[in-house]
Amino acid sequence: MEGKVLAPANDVADGQGTRRSKEGGEKTMWRIYNQIGIGYNVSNNSLETDTYMVINGRSELADVRPFRATLYDVQVVGDISRVVAPPYDIIDEEKKSRLLARSPYNVVRLELPVEEGEEEFWKRSASVFRAWKRSGVLVSDEERCLYVHRQSFRQPSGEMITRTGIIAALRCTDFQDGMVMPHERTFPRTRSERLKLLRACRANFSQVFMVFRDRDQEVPPLVEGAFAEPPLLEFGDEEGVEHQLWRLHERETQENLARILAGKRFIIADGHHRYETALTFSREGAKEEDVGWPGRYVSVAMVRAEDPGLVILPVHRLVREVSLHLEETVRKLEGFFDVRLVFEDPAERRGPLGPALEARERAAFFMMTRRGTYLLTLRDGVMPEKEIAIRGSARLRTLDVSVLHHLVLRRCLGLDPDVMAEAGDLCFTPWESEAADAVAGGRAEVAFLLRPAGMDDIWSIAEGGERMPHKSSYFHPKFPSGLIIYDHETAFS
Repeated sequence: MEGKVLAPANDVADGQGTRRSKEGGEKTMWRIYNQIGIGYNVSNNSLETDTYMVINGRSELADVRPFRATLYDVQVVGDISRVVAPPYDIIDEEKKSRLLARSPYNVVRLELPVEEGEEEFWKRSASVFRAWKRSGVLVSDEERCLYVHRQSFRQPSGEMITRTGIIAALRCTDFQDGMVMPHERTFPRTRSERLKLLRACRANFSQVFMVFRDRDQEVPPLVEGAFAEPPLLEFGDEEGVEHQLWRLHERETQENLARILAGKRFIIADGHHRYETALTFSREGAKEEDVGWPGRYVSVAMVRAEDPGLVILPVHRLVREVSLHLEETVRKLEGFFDVRLVFEDPAERRGPLGPALEARERAAFFMMTRRGTYLLTLRDGVMPEKEIAIRGSARLRTLDVSVLHHLVLRRCLGLDPDVMAEAGDLCFTPWESEAADAVAGGRAEVAFLLRPAGMDDIWSIAEGGERMPHKSSYFHPKFPSGLIIYDHETAFS
């Protein structure tokens, strides 16, 4: 196959340092475009080469590739729902125990410590991973594919909606290159732990969830053809989400999708630690000429920003301990907020409180304690862009989560949310009922209910090179771990 230039969808390169628009005319580029061949083995073992455009020796386009997934053999493990799991970072000890009991092959045995206090669990994980591959619990797909993952789930309103993701291998690039953009801060300890697991197993057990814009609706026609065939896998999970997985194995479809996606920018919706870990790993072992080394890539699930199933939930904050008495806390809060007692007895709560925040023009929260629930609304005249002494744009400083962290937690309660989150003293949940139960059961002294982050805010923050506080958004539902495994040993073989 002759080399092809994978240019952004709206332009066609003529190979002479000039890019011609499909609409006609031309514009001279101030940098010279060169071509390099990227070789990789395809399923018939012949060597084929695609050519990507590079500028001054550096690729300016996203490198999206099909790969041979490593999959659970359902003939060995049985019901696939028993071996997959939510992403590791939303699994608490109770949920982990349930997953471990569900199947001896549940992927949580690879992703998290099995025994309490287990150190260097990644060594045990690597041994188990190798054993499962040798014994046929895990098998490599027959050919390199892109995969389509459709999730159907019910909204709080009762409406059923679907979300569609494209699973592929994406070459890791620095954030400075602008192709992949984070929107949240990460925890150093988690990055270190995930890196040790990746070094030991040389595999991604789950996908980094990414969002891209597709205003011209170029992607759906290419993906929808897969739905004409029976799915490769389908199952329901314990949250009521129905999952279906298809292969996209036609070469032409893969190439057309790669061409379209090459010109996109991606925001990390979920999996910042996993992406940063993969990026670090890619720098450790790659040589300049190893363009096709699997360690340069990370497994991603890409969702269109225009997908009606792209749902963002709020992430509520749970504080284990507060040194101030409630009366003193309220007095300090009144310096910035209108504070109104909604009800004293938690039993008085009828239905969710979150919708009551939606209509508020200014930052607002519910503060839940065992002695009462309060509505906090930012007072007129209080300007968070002036009160919050952090570097960053006005948009970043006026986000609800920024107001909560800096004016409520830091200024009024004297707490450092970053230190507390790293230590586990500040916890997070997207579910209001879990927050209320934690306070009522004594597992948290206070809970703060927030509104969800908006996609426009997330795009603006990411494109501006800034990051929101830890756990500022919760894209629902999650992509499960274990459904598609990106194994460096076989991904491109």
